Amino acid sequence: MSQEQSVPAPLDVTLTGVPGPQARKNNPFDADPRSLWRVSQYERPLDLAAVPTRRRAGFDGKKAEGKKILHQRGETLADLQELMWAHVRAAPDQEQREVVKALAARAPRRTPTENQRREELFSPEVEDALQKLERGPRLLLVLQGMDASGKGGMVKSVVGAMDPLGVDVAAFGKPTREESREHYLQRIIRRLPTPGHVGVFDRSHYEDVLVPTVQGSVSEQKLADRVESLQIFERELVRRGFVIIKVMLHISPEEQLERLLSRLDREEKHWKFDPSDVDAREEFGTYQTIYNGLLEATDADYAPWHVIGADRKWYSRLAVQELLIAGLADLNLHWPAASYDVDQARKRLKKA
Repeated sequence: MSQEQSVPAPLDVTLTGVPGPQARKNNPFDADPRSLWRVSQYERPLDLAAVPTRRRAGFDGKKAEGKKILHQRGETLADLQELMWAHVRAAPDQEQREVVKALAARAPRRTPTENQRREELFSPEVEDALQKLERGPRLLLVLQGMDASGKGGMVKSVVGAMDPLGVDVAAFGKPTREESREHYLQRIIRRLPTPGHVGVFDRSHYEDVLVPTVQGSVSEQKLADRVESLQIFERELVRRGFVIIKVMLHISPEEQLERLLSRLDREEKHWKFDPSDVDAREEFGTYQTIYNGLLEATDADYAPWHVIGADRKWYSRLAVQELLIAGLADLNLHWPAASYDVDQARKRLKKA
């Protein structure tokens, strides 16, 4: 590792009620998942070509054991998501304010320089939408990666363990004609999760830097402005109570080819293949180079990037699941105490 890397400390807020799951003690990895795959551990400038895509960092088990743990820890993940929802719905107002305050403290305070850049980089509609975001704890998982890196399977296998009523999934492809006429962040803001929910971006606001860079359709200055606006945007989300976890599923060109070919080998998978996948594959090296700079520029302790080898699907799923568990466990929430007499409610229920 080339440098020290820090991780968010668990929130130090005094709460009433019943403590939530003790999720950290059952971590299946031999290191803290919040730092195990952090992009900041690699030498700068980042070179994704030198980052292993099959190594099972921090885990000595085999596939069968990993899949078993995935199922077991899925229950913990579901409990933690429900706990966050319960806090938003039923915790005392004062405790909710304290949690929001502690979450906001993870991001730097706004400065006059940032205020000026916001005026220059954000449209009035974007700024207005950000200011209207309700404050409260929620988690945003950002998934990026080349075609066939496993983003869709991640949503199904990992995120699917949680209550679907508490999960918001969004996928961002090519902007529509209407979206192209507005600031690129407006469509992103419309799909952000509300307090108590887990949001998943299967491809995200980072596509609006990656694709134009590859296509050469936007000037270098505009791309630089977009990268800066992403930094400011994520800082503001954290100030509003977001826990942001960004994952780059790092697949090798050899494994990608095998997976894409398998879609053509099976008729029931033809729908998953698009001829444009070939175009993107031809630019594999270009995308990797752009990711190198983009991940470096937008990695922060309050919105960290994790590069997870994706050649082994079961491993990458186990890793992302543990990142979600850690992010939610760090909230240190309690199950809200009953606002009624429990014994009396039990007696009335038995008589009803």
